[in-house]
Amino acid sequence: MLHPRRIASLILVGMLSLAAFGILNGTASAARPLDTGVTTIDIGAQEQLGFDRIREAGATFTRVTIFWDSVAPNVKPDEWSPTNPGDSHYDWTATDSTIQKVVAAGLKPLVQVFKAPRWAERCRTPNAGVCNPDPKQFARFAAAAVARYSGDFGGLPRVRYWEPLNEPNLAMHFMPQYRNGKSGKPVSVDLYRNLLNQFADVVKGVDPGNVVVAGGLAPLGGSGSPSPLDFTRRLLCMKGRAHPRPIPGCTQTARFDVWAHSAYTSGGPTHESVSPDDVQLGDLREMARLIRKANAAGNIRTHEKSIPFWITEFSWDSAPPDPGGVPMGLLTRWTAEAMFRSWQAGVSKFFWLSLRDWKRPAGLPYSQTIDAGLYFRGPTVAGDRPKRVLKAFSFPFVAFSKPKGIAIWGRTPDSTAGKVKLSFRAAGSKNWKKLATVNANRTGVFSDSIETRLGRHERGLVKATYEGNDSPAFSLKPVRDHIVSPFGDPVSG
Repeated sequence: MLHPRRIASLILVGMLSLAAFGILNGTASAARPLDTGVTTIDIGAQEQLGFDRIREAGATFTRVTIFWDSVAPNVKPDEWSPTNPGDSHYDWTATDSTIQKVVAAGLKPLVQVFKAPRWAERCRTPNAGVCNPDPKQFARFAAAAVARYSGDFGGLPRVRYWEPLNEPNLAMHFMPQYRNGKSGKPVSVDLYRNLLNQFADVVKGVDPGNVVVAGGLAPLGGSGSPSPLDFTRRLLCMKGRAHPRPIPGCTQTARFDVWAHSAYTSGGPTHESVSPDDVQLGDLREMARLIRKANAAGNIRTHEKSIPFWITEFSWDSAPPDPGGVPMGLLTRWTAEAMFRSWQAGVSKFFWLSLRDWKRPAGLPYSQTIDAGLYFRGPTVAGDRPKRVLKAFSFPFVAFSKPKGIAIWGRTPDSTAGKVKLSFRAAGSKNWKKLATVNANRTGVFSDSIETRLGRHERGLVKATYEGNDSPAFSLKPVRDHIVSPFGDPVSG
């Protein structure tokens, strides 16, 4: 995850009119699902109730991070079997418990392996665990982890989805990024590719049906960190922004099945980056196109015909509790639209960062904490209170005025097929009127263009109803993009 203080310092300027986007245009296919996940309960709690609530929110995924330095011994043993999941030097207690709870809740775990023990690092920085982890040692540990959660070890659940490292284009998570400092030759891409490929060989070797998720890149470059599009082009031997194509003579390939991204955005759902190689919500199409072209060129080793594109971290802080966060009404609208814009750009899985607001240590400003939960934090998970934005995440729905009608998109709360009723309430009225009925497909996605007598500048609210459940009402009044930190305004916070 991108650190709040860092992203606050990199707020970018940009405006993009809502009218510039055609709701049903582009690469989006009505058949593509939009599955959801919640990345974590919070920074510490791994309670069953938390995972149950993630599932109740309509999500089917969550991410579990295996901290290699916590499971492995502090000192490398003289004699041991690092690929053996039952080796006595490993302590899997916390990971076993978490994965069992995730599966018991009916969720699928995406397991990320992160933070090397000191003895497996090949350089030293104050931030332990991230300095050039030895890819052979990393692969050996991965072999033990994948075997342990293969479904054939000690009655433990099977894990199918595996990811190496976290935001490897970010200097605080992976070093070195450049040789001899920020102005030197980029080196992190080659280091990451080597580690990724050895990791993938192990994951696929245990079970060819396992899925390797790569990338998970931070959205912004700068401060010693390469921008995500630059990192990805180098990783996949590609060049060109508008028209990505293979680099002649470059024979490097990367092995993975899914490409992931952290899409934190310093504006609204259509916000584009000033830097041409950064990737926020308004830039997702560029990343999707690059991955598509690299796969067509044979630069990605996979059995998948097309590479799924996932967002595995995304959120905005809410106000309240963060006084510099996005006001709850706007956040509810933006969350539904963020999910739509992601789907429109080719994303098939969308993870919200946190189930609950994180604990804020005394004296720490809001701009340095995570207040992006779907629940307000209480004294316990059981004492948490749902936010209005929870409904938008569970039942996303958007509606935009267009000539001679309204364009709509949504996804049913349980991602199932059925009839969805659309209703309209005019500005100043208290009465809802039936607008139309549309069909959600087998993945719960519905999109249509509804012809009405409403004028293009008509103001009012539209909502969707499915099996007695209402989506949040979506205003037909456009909201212009404007600058906002996803982690709260550092001045207000």
